[in-house]
Amino acid sequence: IEVEADGSVVDDGTDLESISEVLRLVPIGEGDDVDAAAAAAARAQEKSDEELARMIQAEEEALLLQQYSIQSDGGEVFRERVEPYMRQVLKYEDPLRQEAALKTVPVDELKEKALISLAKEGIFSPSKNEEDHAFLLQLLFWFKQSFRWVNAPACDICDRETSVVGMGNPLPSEIEFGASRVEIYRCNHCSSITRFPRYNDPHKLIQTRKGRCGEWANCFTFYCRVYGYEARLILDFTDHVWTECFSNLYGRWIHLDPCEGVYDNPLLYEKGWNKKLDYAIGISKDGVHDITKRYTRKWHEVLSRRTITSEDTVSAILMNITRKCRSGLSSDELLALENRDRKESEELSKATYLEVNNSISLPGRQSGSVEWRAARSELGQADSLSCSSCPIRRCVDAHVSKIYDALSAILSHFCDNNIPNERIIEVFVTLRSLMQNLKDANFKSRRVTLDQKLQQIFEILPSAERLLSAISLKAELHTVGDPSVATDGNLIHTSLALPVALDAVDEILSNYKSNIFYTKGHQFPRGNRLCSGSVLASSEQLPIGIATAAFDGIRLSKWEEPDGAKGCWLMYKVHGGQTCELESYDLMSANDAPERDPMDWYIY
Repeated sequence: IEVEADGSVVDDGTDLESISEVLRLVPIGEGDDVDAAAAAAARAQEKSDEELARMIQAEEEALLLQQYSIQSDGGEVFRERVEPYMRQVLKYEDPLRQEAALKTVPVDELKEKALISLAKEGIFSPSKNEEDHAFLLQLLFWFKQSFRWVNAPACDICDRETSVVGMGNPLPSEIEFGASRVEIYRCNHCSSITRFPRYNDPHKLIQTRKGRCGEWANCFTFYCRVYGYEARLILDFTDHVWTECFSNLYGRWIHLDPCEGVYDNPLLYEKGWNKKLDYAIGISKDGVHDITKRYTRKWHEVLSRRTITSEDTVSAILMNITRKCRSGLSSDELLALENRDRKESEELSKATYLEVNNSISLPGRQSGSVEWRAARSELGQADSLSCSSCPIRRCVDAHVSKIYDALSAILSHFCDNNIPNERIIEVFVTLRSLMQNLKDANFKSRRVTLDQKLQQIFEILPSAERLLSAISLKAELHTVGDPSVATDGNLIHTSLALPVALDAVDEILSNYKSNIFYTKGHQFPRGNRLCSGSVLASSEQLPIGIATAAFDGIRLSKWEEPDGAKGCWLMYKVHGGQTCELESYDLMSANDAPERDPMDWYIY
């Protein structure tokens, strides 16, 4: 029996909201449901208190043992690990480097994608903080796709596989861009030698666009600074590097790993990769901070591995470096930074005692070859899955239904007037070309001039203007100047709808070219489509495989259930709590991995 937070029992009429709010499963007897729930809560609290007491005791023991295992060098080894990175992050502030970096990012494309991602959550007029946060995530996803991971570089001569030989001496041209280490590889086919300099200068990295986690995190943190985000490079002493940015939307620092394309998931390394963390140090132009506690729920175990120097010495060294970084700031700037530091310190102190949600599995490392990851023991658990406890999501898909209705009306017109199939294909090819040109145009100023063929289509086919309206477009046929089609209203409505219309037209053309002809109500697209409902999924793949992607009308997006091979479910609640009779449904498998296509499904 499922018991709510207030002790009430969930019956067969459970809606999505009540399912998502269920706290636990509690066996109860007739008439004593409230007492049983309260008793179970008390037992859980006692267990939580006992566990907390054990953790605190373990921390005290770890600190005691630490005194006998730390190095007695006054913290010099620790200082030498951190200070070189201060020189590194100061390069991010160079105006010439920043200007060069700005030229490498498709900023309008990322802004449009950011606004589309917000629109899919129903946010069509975002605040600046919402827009900035969404752009940061799109910057992360773009970087993940545009930067290249290097296990072993391809041969400079024949572009084939190479094998490592060893380390070489850096050339002056390599040292100029911070490459103090150079790996040497020999081609497996032509025996030519290929050099792989490990560049540290972000200006060079925006040109080479390749490397391992050091180059990835270095360059991505630089890009974050280029676009004005408060960013810091995170140095993990167990050999990884990533980024943190301060989110004004959330009022806290968030974790971003460009190698994995993951954000705000700090337990990824300890819980997913099975990393044995010791020190994670945040490094920025404004100072250095020990933020290890954000990345662990086993602080007492981490303490036992922090043997470079004492905790007091770590704090003193970081405080001294930070003081030097801030020496030229005004009193107002200092006060703002100190207030933010204090809030973060309070957050980190609480973080280590938060309970781990064991219902959420996290993946092992994805970047790098399997052999390399295995050697570092970062594959995680064999059954590790990338999944999320899902919120209820609202489908922002009214435009999909309007587009399908408009296309259905056009096809019905052709059907009623016995238009030859060759002419139907010609019309849809022409419409597709128009929509593709509009999609390729800058989203802030979409406008395409109509040729004579398109003008004729809009003049003889009134339903075509209905299609434009569904995409938030308008035809300007009888105005001064050349006839054209342009956006009408919210620019992001058009950005959201154009891919849907293109995919629908592609499917219509595919059907006609395969001799699958439209008959009213029996072929795609059908009118009277359900929309704007709420969705709850058994699980979903973040960030792109969320549940609402199953209903957005776009081929390239999908709902992905990480553990789908074991069974999964998707629950849809009609908008406004209405009920309706389902006449038909279309199910499309994703286009990237045929072996993961659904084998069977049931509709309840």
